[in-house]
Amino acid sequence: MQQIKYSDSRFVVQIYTELFGRQSFMFRKPKSRKASPGINVLQPLFLLDINMRFKENRQIQYAKEINNNPHFTDIPFNIHKSTMAIFLAEILSKVLIEEESNPDLFNFLHHSIRLLDELEDGLANFHLFFLYELSKYLGFYPESAGNEKQKLFDLSEGLYSAHDVNLKFMLNAEESRLFGLLSNKGFHQINELTLNRTQRQTLLNTLLDYYRYHLPEMGKLKSPEILKQIFDE
Repeated sequence: MQQIKYSDSRFVVQIYTELFGRQSFMFRKPKSRKASPGINVLQPLFLLDINMRFKENRQIQYAKEINNNPHFTDIPFNIHKSTMAIFLAEILSKVLIEEESNPDLFNFLHHSIRLLDELEDGLANFHLFFLYELSKYLGFYPESAGNEKQKLFDLSEGLYSAHDVNLKFMLNAEESRLFGLLSNKGFHQINELTLNRTQRQTLLNTLLDYYRYHLPEMGKLKSPEILKQIFDE
């Protein structure tokens, strides 16, 4: 979800929908909080029910009614989760560009976001698993970790190799090892991935480099540094 100022009284919110992919919606800024309480639901990663009449040729849609469903119990009140939501929302705003239905991707997002709200253990690793699994729906899911000979991961090919055949895009042995840890576990094992701060940051940087190679339009992000500060405290 991304908000863009349209005028002094209106703004546009880009929302990923189940039936129509990424769509832009126009909202008016409330004159007071009581005047339009529905605006408060437009927060990063909030899950919504939207009552709308979709018009295919319209660049900006209008919502008749919008509500949270389900209501989060932890993300809005947990600084670590809310900061992670801001980070992941920025990623999604860069990589989800299709204006068409993708049920598998939508279900993955919906399930993962609900899991983030409910998660009690392993939160510091959530964004790593999320980015790794999201790549499956974006078309560049990496090969599973290689054998003892194939220890080096090639970002450009998404494969493990035994040789430094592509030095510019080849991870070193430690980066490749960390990257491979994500292929051996899923969200249900998130609390089993033991990383120190340096390893976690290395793995995040590796994932972001992997995304930037396959999605150059992703560009520079603003939120990773904020995420790092919050989790380093």
